[in-house]
Amino acid sequence: MKIRLIAIFIFPSLVQAQFHDNTWVLGYSNNADTTDRFGISVITFFDENINIVQNTDVFFNFSSTNASYSDSLGRLQSFSNGLHIGNKEWGIMNNGEFISTEYSEAIGAIWPQYNIAIPQPGNSINHLYLYQKDDYLPVLGACAKQLSYAIVNMDSSSGLGTVVTRDSLIVADTLFLGNVTTTQHANGRDWWILMNEINSNRYYRFLMTPMGVKEYPNQIIGTPVFEGVGQTCFSPNGLHYAIFNSLGAADGNYIDIYDFDRCSGLLSNHHQFHVTDGYWGGLAFSPNSRFLYVNQQFNCWQYDMQASDLWASRKIVAEYDGFLSPYPTRFFFMQLAPDGKIYSCTTTGSNVLHVIHNPDELGTDCNFQQHAVTMHTNNALSIPNHPNYRLGPIDGSPCDTVSIDNLPKAWWRYEQDTLNPLFVEFRDLSYYEPDSWHWDFGDPNSGLNNTSNERHPQHNFSSPGIFQVCLTISNSNANDTLCRALKLGSVASDNPAVIERISVSPNPFCNHLNVSVSTNLSSPIFLIYDQMGRLVRDERLKFGVTEIETKALSKGIYFWKVKTIGEIIKSGKLIKID
Repeated sequence: MKIRLIAIFIFPSLVQAQFHDNTWVLGYSNNADTTDRFGISVITFFDENINIVQNTDVFFNFSSTNASYSDSLGRLQSFSNGLHIGNKEWGIMNNGEFISTEYSEAIGAIWPQYNIAIPQPGNSINHLYLYQKDDYLPVLGACAKQLSYAIVNMDSSSGLGTVVTRDSLIVADTLFLGNVTTTQHANGRDWWILMNEINSNRYYRFLMTPMGVKEYPNQIIGTPVFEGVGQTCFSPNGLHYAIFNSLGAADGNYIDIYDFDRCSGLLSNHHQFHVTDGYWGGLAFSPNSRFLYVNQQFNCWQYDMQASDLWASRKIVAEYDGFLSPYPTRFFFMQLAPDGKIYSCTTTGSNVLHVIHNPDELGTDCNFQQHAVTMHTNNALSIPNHPNYRLGPIDGSPCDTVSIDNLPKAWWRYEQDTLNPLFVEFRDLSYYEPDSWHWDFGDPNSGLNNTSNERHPQHNFSSPGIFQVCLTISNSNANDTLCRALKLGSVASDNPAVIERISVSPNPFCNHLNVSVSTNLSSPIFLIYDQMGRLVRDERLKFGVTEIETKALSKGIYFWKVKTIGEIIKSGKLIKID
């Protein structure tokens, strides 16, 4: 079995990058006793790997409501659990208390997609939180009674931000509880907001503009959509809108899929599917918007949006494997991340995330890997709620009216084959609508194979060494190039950045050790030796945190090593106490 080493590249020069979804905050309860896996895990996508750190300064608890906002370069500005808005130093933002609901501090808001953050159109300093307030009505049960927004100004409170406006009403009615999402207008600046009246086929339509909220006539379309527990999202290109709702084990799930017009804000071509194989779940579109992935607790399904028969196109791409951490890690809400992968949380408090590594690929080639990422802390039913911040206008359309052009931005990652480290697969992650790609692998000894015009090429490098790999993308407006030096065939122990991302704690230790690996290594193994040099324990490591039970070891001095194929990466000394 081959294991891939994965890297993504983001550079400070990408001033227009709009990586507002770059920082994710997951977990619950601030507790210094990390043996119980309580606390907050902060995930960022800045450098060659996703990076996961534990934060014990965060006093927020995240349930199903989870939103965050980073600046254009990906630096965290704010986050919210539906109860408060937090600042980048992990406190409650000025005027950010009880912003949307009055649920217990112990759990935060419990509804999925109860809020979302977007940039304020026409203002580079402010961002907005759209959020609901809910009620319980005897006939309808729990429902949203209004949708409002708050404005966050990041120039105030010494750069920590202030909620300068709150409870600005967008609409008051009996609305779907949760399912708050957005997509960009075809002008590339404004944001469409759709809200479904509960158990109805009526949609409220709003456009967030520099002048505030503009209301459009309601749209009645298709059959009623019944409220349950689920997730809603627009496709990355903004041309599809999908809803997953679970009404429970007895009544099953409903999947509603529409086409969407980014100029008019109108839905069309409604498909509604009633499925009973599993309940609870979520959905997400692939980066190229062709595939819709739907989790149904025990299965993940893929739907092909290009198929003439959408229902007939569905394929199972993953079936729950029974893994416990410590509870069942069945499939739940999903989110497309800045690295072009789809991450899925679980239905219980666990410390793992599932990952779809290549969601643009058909069927099982999408590579759904269960419990692929291990976090420092448990996470219950929570994944961030983000729109596509890097969509841009529909150039040349009748509503392309604010003189914003799709100037393409090059961005890519690579995956190195650990069995043949000179064989590399490249994956383009560029945005703002490039329509041509040119790769230069910086490997002149490979002859005619030194370049490629494929979007996602492969290259077998001619020898070990350092290679300057460049991707140039273009469209009718402009072109952009991103270059990176790849060091192939060298040992990881020569790289200080790799060594810094391996840690072992606590020391001294008692009945367990935590080995943290936040860099991609080839089949890493953790080895423990006694003072006589005898191997007393070995454990295969995962990305993230691997917990190792050490109760059987007697107290004394031990030595440890982290080893990959043929190479010792890092070593140290440990003390076992009672």
